[in-house]
Amino acid sequence: MKTKTILGICLSLCVWSFAGCGDDETIDIFPEGTASLRMMNEDNGKTLLGNSDVYITNAGNFKSDQFPLFDVGEKRGIGDIDLPGFTNMAPEVAVQPRHGYVICTADDVRSFPSGQQAICENANIYRVFVDSWIEDKDGKAIGANVYFLLGKPEADEGIPGWGSEIGWQYDITKGNPLELTLPSDDIEVEILSEQENYNYLAYSMRGRTLVFRIEKDTGMDAVYQVRIRCQNIYTEVSLSLKNIW
Repeated sequence: MKTKTILGICLSLCVWSFAGCGDDETIDIFPEGTASLRMMNEDNGKTLLGNSDVYITNAGNFKSDQFPLFDVGEKRGIGDIDLPGFTNMAPEVAVQPRHGYVICTADDVRSFPSGQQAICENANIYRVFVDSWIEDKDGKAIGANVYFLLGKPEADEGIPGWGSEIGWQYDITKGNPLELTLPSDDIEVEILSEQENYNYLAYSMRGRTLVFRIEKDTGMDAVYQVRIRCQNIYTEVSLSLKNIW
């Protein structure tokens, strides 16, 4: 699966950088790269968000014909916007001041056997924060002042990057497992490789630690393709097993 660059930031936009504020000083409310935009509704210029097709309707809604939109509730700024559960994808949601929004590409979201939805680790998403309405002289809303940031689903390193190769020096005399510690114990695994002619790969979870082990040892080196979901982000990696004696 290739990263889909869904949206670009127009060079004409001003880039703003702010220090974190509020009660939680650990959150950078408007991180570096955040851009501001006077987003006028469809009867007053129909400003598009970046290079996307997202605009504000005359009824005061964000709307897109290409990208699902998620309202994640009241927020303090861009840095306060968490990822949604990626269910109930909507092409149109109400614009509400002080609310945060997430915009992504539908093809980057996958449903897992558990029923959980997750977005791929290398996807590009927009985080959007509505600051206030723009009103005409009669007090009618004709647009909104917004901040937005294009980035990856996860700000900090937590799960292996998309396409990572993880080495596994396997001592067949000890049967040593491969352990990966993840940010949460909400974990789901799909083994994508054929296993009929290889060492049989199995796994288990121990809290936030994902443990891979070999149950059928043929003494052969092998590469396993594995899909891992951790909360609402997933990745695909290769486990490169090398036998040592």
